[in-house]
Amino acid sequence: MINDPRMQNLHTPTLADVLDTFGVWGVLDSRIIPMNDFTGPVFGIAYTVRWAPVRKPRDIMAAQPSTWNDVKHFLAPEVKSGRGKIYVGGVDNGVLTELALAGGFSAADFNLRGFEGIILGGAIRDAHVIKQLSIPVWATNFTPADTQGNFKVSEAGTTCNISGITIKTGDLIVADASGCVVVPQELITDVLTRAFEIEQKEKIIFDRVSAGEVLWDVVHDLGRL
Repeated sequence: MINDPRMQNLHTPTLADVLDTFGVWGVLDSRIIPMNDFTGPVFGIAYTVRWAPVRKPRDIMAAQPSTWNDVKHFLAPEVKSGRGKIYVGGVDNGVLTELALAGGFSAADFNLRGFEGIILGGAIRDAHVIKQLSIPVWATNFTPADTQGNFKVSEAGTTCNISGITIKTGDLIVADASGCVVVPQELITDVLTRAFEIEQKEKIIFDRVSAGEVLWDVVHDLGRL
């Protein structure tokens, strides 16, 4: 259903309301905001990368983890085309604001491979590059510091976690100026069907109020706010 042209007029508040009716909280941390210009909504199927903090080895003489071999899969080399996909990176237990989960070179590469957008549960670096890219990027903030040496990629193409919300590869991601929402894969059809109905009703509300009707009367008539 994500190829439905109505997706272009879908809003994250509508999705959040629909997910509520399924008992699902799918709104990502409000600290995740747009890092460059975009015209929303941006949507696609999640491809996830999960970061984990590095712990010192038992043998203090052993090589420290978080070398290139421990982080390289954040580049998702197995994804030849990102068309229809949203790159999602997260670290358990909240968001990572001090260290960058991606940077200018990686974001430019994701853009080249056709990813629809990038959403990070933490910081990104290279603001001078990110602000010039056409790929929409959401993150908590910019930082000069890198994750390598402090974190490693524990999983790619499976799941990640952002502030207690688990995102699975295959889930639907929708992001706009209001924020980012995750729709579990098994609920995509049901949620979008209901969301499209609500968006149509809300257009009617907007048109009637714009024409001079009192919102109170319109809401009581349509049963929707």
